Amino acid sequence: MNKTVKTAILALSLLVLWMISGLFFNKPKPFNLASIDISAEKKLLNVKAKEFSSELRLSSVVIQGRTESNRSVLIASETNGIVENILADKGDQVIKGQIICKLSIDSRMAKLDEAEALMRQKKLEWEASKVLVEKGYRSQTKAAGSKAAFDASKALVVQMEKELDNINIRAPFDGFFNDNISEVGDFLSIGMPCGQVIDYNPILVTGQISEQEIRKVKTGVKSQAILSTGEKVSGLVSYISKTADKKTRTFRVEVKIENPDFKIKDGITTELFIPTQKVIAHLIPPSSLTLDSEGRIGIRHINKDNNVLFSSVEIIGDEGELVWVTGLSEKVIIITVGQEFVVEGQKVNYTLERS
Repeated sequence: MNKTVKTAILALSLLVLWMISGLFFNKPKPFNLASIDISAEKKLLNVKAKEFSSELRLSSVVIQGRTESNRSVLIASETNGIVENILADKGDQVIKGQIICKLSIDSRMAKLDEAEALMRQKKLEWEASKVLVEKGYRSQTKAAGSKAAFDASKALVVQMEKELDNINIRAPFDGFFNDNISEVGDFLSIGMPCGQVIDYNPILVTGQISEQEIRKVKTGVKSQAILSTGEKVSGLVSYISKTADKKTRTFRVEVKIENPDFKIKDGITTELFIPTQKVIAHLIPPSSLTLDSEGRIGIRHINKDNNVLFSSVEIIGDEGELVWVTGLSEKVIIITVGQEFVVEGQKVNYTLERS
């Protein structure tokens, strides 16, 4: 065995002896509770929080709806005839009584002339009959017959005048000529439509309310609507259906909104807020909202022992960039920064933000 090998074996033996001696002669260090407490204290997560106080606020039912015209009418013909002219273009603003469509006169004028001629004849016969009755040459019975014939002729003239006027199909109210359903040359019988007139002022915001919430809503309550275009408008609840839809079991609600400049169009998607009752609420930043493990929306806040708590909330409205929520105590310290990194029951350090 050469010298190098002997040296290596000796070094290895000394190393083993040193390790064995450590097991028997080294005493374990005492358990230091203070060092653990300090270490645990250093591991507490630092978050930012802010104190919020409650206010009395109107709770609202929030429903999805749409804008609708106040009135929409198909203007129909009251007589038979061929469309001779359409006097309004699509989208034109019209006033009540304005002629929109005109039918051909055909033989109506001739019939009116005939009726007027007959009326003049019957009038002369009646006047002659009165003179003969006064002179005793005619009985009162025949005179009454002449008077009846004259009255019938007058009624026929009125009927023919009305028939002649019926060739003019008019706007029933102020609004817009939305569409022409018939074209020049079409034959219209009684009741067939020529076009559509729509009234956009006021305009309606309509939606459907569930069975659970319908009892909370009353007519005459001022409500707010946020259009998909970003506009905020308000009006009064004008109608609540007494009967639920058979398929959805929801009730139709209408809010009437003034629209004098016709800026609000028909068919715009809308979020409708209808106030119901006064509740205790907090105005908080939406960034403070979070979800718990069950998917409930709420906030994480801190109790007097610096422990994290979770409380579910209900959003009842907004104000500027903040939201109104219910479900919290009168005063609450809400975690505003770091709420996503803590869990319920965890102890934290926090820095209180100033208002």
